[in-house]
Amino acid sequence: MGLSGYAVDAIGREHAYRPINGDVLFIGRQTVSISASELASRLRAHGNAVDDTAIEIDRTTTYRTLHASHQASDRSIFRALGGCRVKALDVSPYEGAEIIHNLNEPIPDSLRESADFIVDGSTLDNVFDPAMALRNLAAMLKPGGRVLMIDAWSPRDGSYQLCSPAWYFDFCVTNGFADCKTYACISAGSRANAYWLDPAFMRTAEARVRVPLLTCWWRIPFTLVLAEKAREPSSPIVSPTQAHYRSEREWGRYLDNLAVIERSTRPHLARSVGHMLPRTRSPRSNGFVWIDGSYNARPLGRSLGPAVRAVQRVGSAVRSVASAAS
Repeated sequence: MGLSGYAVDAIGREHAYRPINGDVLFIGRQTVSISASELASRLRAHGNAVDDTAIEIDRTTTYRTLHASHQASDRSIFRALGGCRVKALDVSPYEGAEIIHNLNEPIPDSLRESADFIVDGSTLDNVFDPAMALRNLAAMLKPGGRVLMIDAWSPRDGSYQLCSPAWYFDFCVTNGFADCKTYACISAGSRANAYWLDPAFMRTAEARVRVPLLTCWWRIPFTLVLAEKAREPSSPIVSPTQAHYRSEREWGRYLDNLAVIERSTRPHLARSVGHMLPRTRSPRSNGFVWIDGSYNARPLGRSLGPAVRAVQRVGSAVRSVASAAS
């Protein structure tokens, strides 16, 4: 399991929006792929106060790649932000997990509503029963608790399961979550394009007959989801029905719950990084909106920046030459 700078930025922005306090639970110990100094810098970049003395070096995870004297530990993220008790849950005591449980099985009562913030750095793509694992994550959240999930959406790196952005989103809407920010991110080395699943699309007639889907399979996609549980007492967890087969009664409840998420003022948590041109013809028509490098939602074709405008100018010049030659 691992967290990149991309995940650290999402945590930093979420903490700036609403401070993360209380009980934090990692699903598996996480290898953080940035140094201690970069961790502090990234958290501060989003306006957070950071305690540098609380950042420790990772000396336990198996797949740490930086020099042992530089790589930050997973616990350091939340200890540097202050006010958190941090534990990890895993199927075995691997890498020092304090809580042992197989997420393919229902959690015991002792784990219900035990976490204020959960971080899953690629579990749902590695378990046999991701639906049960997701139900367990929801059940472990306290009322008002939040979960950050980052999972592969490609079989390229040996993922066991692949869950679509709509799969996460529909679960949260169906179960009355207060918010759900869902992103499909397309990466290429250090570059990435981020696309937000637009909640407004999910109430359209088009959403009833087609699943929101990006056609950017030319790179490596992954999902990033931040979901916030409602503060009301928990109800029994419900399994969503795919839009194609949802009854009118189910649609009524879905749209009522969706309205709550549509009113959210939470800022975007994922962004596009580096110069990688968006490669979809119209993400809004597919249910997705491109997020630029400053965390702004930008439908394609509108102020996409100098790199895209340069390509557009070249295309226009080529068409002009071709027209003159004919």
